[in-house]
Amino acid sequence: MEPASDLPSCIVHKGLAARHKLRELSVPLELLIEAAQQGFVERLNAEPPFDPVTAPGTDAWRYPVRMLRKALMELGWRIDNPRNLPLVISDEKKINITVSSGDEFTGAEGPRQPRSKNPKGVLMEEAIARNTRQYDLFPGSLPVAVQKFDQTITYKTWVFLIYITDEEIRAELSLPSSMDGADHVNRWAERILIPVSLPDAEVSDEPNFDEGPDIRPVVTLKI
Repeated sequence: MEPASDLPSCIVHKGLAARHKLRELSVPLELLIEAAQQGFVERLNAEPPFDPVTAPGTDAWRYPVRMLRKALMELGWRIDNPRNLPLVISDEKKINITVSSGDEFTGAEGPRQPRSKNPKGVLMEEAIARNTRQYDLFPGSLPVAVQKFDQTITYKTWVFLIYITDEEIRAELSLPSSMDGADHVNRWAERILIPVSLPDAEVSDEPNFDEGPDIRPVVTLKI
């Protein structure tokens, strides 16, 4: 584990540290990689001008959501959608995971931490309050809108953050700790960097980080 260069309070897990952290959370590395790759493929499968102009970005998000939740349900997790926030939940580990698009700083150490691409709203504020223990320590200081949804989210919430272009895929599983004035997540307490190659790229000799069940959904490009 190494402290992030821009914010020492953020812990960045990579390499073997990432493997160990994912094992602690019971999240298979290969599942995260293939979910991000599926988003890349489905983004390419959009057919302009026939599809809505938002289709590439939407598909690059919703297919990883689907793959992640289906596979983790097979491992004993459950799903929920409080106020349309798609969660997959481990009652054993007492954590939630949701999926979000991120900016160009996703998946790498850089001059600043990554930022979510879209505004997240009051439930993410509540999730961050849970993550940072504000509900336990300073409940009266929380915004009224957040207090209204007390107990809607009871576990810490991790975000599977994905950044996809025509040339690359970047991803990380990270624990949000604050939002900016535009309701974008912009700070993270922990970041697990996920190495993701393009679907057709040659597999490197890097050790397989996942010691859990071998989950290998087929990633195919539609014709």
